[in-house]
Amino acid sequence: MPQLEPDALLQLLRDPNRESHEVATAAGVPRDEAARAARLALGIARAKPEDVTTLPAPLAVAVLRAAAAAGRADILAAAAAHGQKDIAKEGKRALWLLRSRGVAVPDPPRPAPAPPAAAPEAPLPCYASTIDGHGERALWIGRNVPGKGVEVAQAIVSDTKGLTELRVGLLGRKEYRVFTRDILERGRTMGVAEIEAATARAIVAAARALNDAARAPPPEGADAWLARAGPAGAPPDPAARFAAPLSDEEERAALEASARLHDLPLLRGWLADEDALRALAAKLDEVAVSPLYLDEQQRAEAGLRLVADAVEAAFDPASRGRWAARLFSVAEHLERSGDTAHAPLAAASARALLAGTEAARIPFARLLVEKAFPAPDAARERRPGAGGAGESSLIVPPIR
Repeated sequence: MPQLEPDALLQLLRDPNRESHEVATAAGVPRDEAARAARLALGIARAKPEDVTTLPAPLAVAVLRAAAAAGRADILAAAAAHGQKDIAKEGKRALWLLRSRGVAVPDPPRPAPAPPAAAPEAPLPCYASTIDGHGERALWIGRNVPGKGVEVAQAIVSDTKGLTELRVGLLGRKEYRVFTRDILERGRTMGVAEIEAATARAIVAAARALNDAARAPPPEGADAWLARAGPAGAPPDPAARFAAPLSDEEERAALEASARLHDLPLLRGWLADEDALRALAAKLDEVAVSPLYLDEQQRAEAGLRLVADAVEAAFDPASRGRWAARLFSVAEHLERSGDTAHAPLAAASARALLAGTEAARIPFARLLVEKAFPAPDAARERRPGAGGAGESSLIVPPIR
């Protein structure tokens, strides 16, 4: 149906013999709006500007014709500032006609300036420990919650099990500053440092994805928290930073010196996987009581052979990938914290593991087993490479 001209629609609105449903059908508007427009057109002298300008556009334009005829410049000025194009155009046209007739009319109200955009809040600092010898690390992630304070998520992630722990609480801003200061103070030996919020979320999201592959249920509420925290990309891979080896001589020297990593507080507690150490401990117990050995020297040498075999067994291809990833992460932390002496040692050890180098030829890897089972002095003297760097680190008693 062709749209009615404003004057024709105004006549329908003023016609007492026309029902509101007829006007609504003719104008293509709801019936209740047609009835409201009819009341405004008939009582235009008392109509309020906001009542007219809230009508559907065809009805508003028709009623504005009535307002122009009645000299209601206030209604026309309100319409001229309207956001709907047809209504604003009719209001401006009618005001111009009134001015041309010498009628004083108000200027259309200027739209109120938009309030200045609130400055975006600076992202809250987030923190993470470096990875430990079990492939775990802790993260503390802060998020502003308007009107409530700071939501703090404390997460534990594992490179084998995924997201193993998530606790969420609310703190005030001042409390959060004190809380994070305490984290940095107490977490020095764990390598706790500030990281970007996006990186922290990415690490937790990647760990959550690992839960499914490891068939380990995530902590309750983990998925809801991740949804609130926002989208997360892939976490940065430290291996990319250290993929290129040093020169041949420097790489060899770094690998030979890698036992020194065990002297760092950060790595002093690192040991091979517990299952491998327990299996070795059981075999060493058998040697200790076996009547097959004539003296303690033979027992000690048999024990050394078992330890050497355990070193190789502890680093199958899957284990090598995990340990290499941990070492690359440690190398990144050491470099970021300014320890340029030890970072290359960790990176060289990681590259050697990935390259398939015998574990016995990687001092750092060898000591992950050996330092749990210190060899007797007499046997150590017979062991190839005895007296090398890192021997003094064999301070952890056997696991029973």
